[in-house]
Amino acid sequence: MSFEIIQIPRDDEGIRLYLERHKAFRLLALKTDPDAFGSTFAREIAFTDDVWFNRLKNPQITTFLALRSDQVVCSISLGGPLPCTPEESSPSKDPWTILSGDPSAGEQSHWRGLGMFTLPSARGQGIATAIIARTVQFGIDEAAKSGKTAVFSIAVEHDNPAAVGLYEKCGFKTIIKEPWFRDRPRIALLLKYSPTSERSEASVE
Repeated sequence: MSFEIIQIPRDDEGIRLYLERHKAFRLLALKTDPDAFGSTFAREIAFTDDVWFNRLKNPQITTFLALRSDQVVCSISLGGPLPCTPEESSPSKDPWTILSGDPSAGEQSHWRGLGMFTLPSARGQGIATAIIARTVQFGIDEAAKSGKTAVFSIAVEHDNPAAVGLYEKCGFKTIIKEPWFRDRPRIALLLKYSPTSERSEASVE
């Protein structure tokens, strides 16, 4: 069955059009797979509509939805550009805390994938790969406006092999492993993807 990927607009009308679907899907994700996120269902169910609205309005957050028959089946947000490089950031800390500040200096613009989730019934069908590719292209295009190349990172728990496998398939490689203690001992991974490096390696081969 076909699907479409949409980027939620940041204007008030566009946000209101997708707000309830985004909110419902995010809460479903937190409830369905609580170990996959740095936040919790109990925390976000208490958010007011203003909090949800302001998340989508945030100029440093861009959210993408994959829709099938007008139902959200996959979602990811992209934060950036960030005031640090992937190597300077952490996979276990709340990524929302690093969104403030001036973007990092240098030739690269750093973007962080946030809140990635695909409905179990929609997995293995290329939807997640497609939405990541769309997100990456957005970051590349935005970085180019500042004369920079883009680099991406995403955090995942080490014992989530399906997610790790997906990101590796999309070109991400683990660069940081660190302890993560939310409700039990875990290991958080930070994966990095540099499209420019991938193209350079391909051209050499």
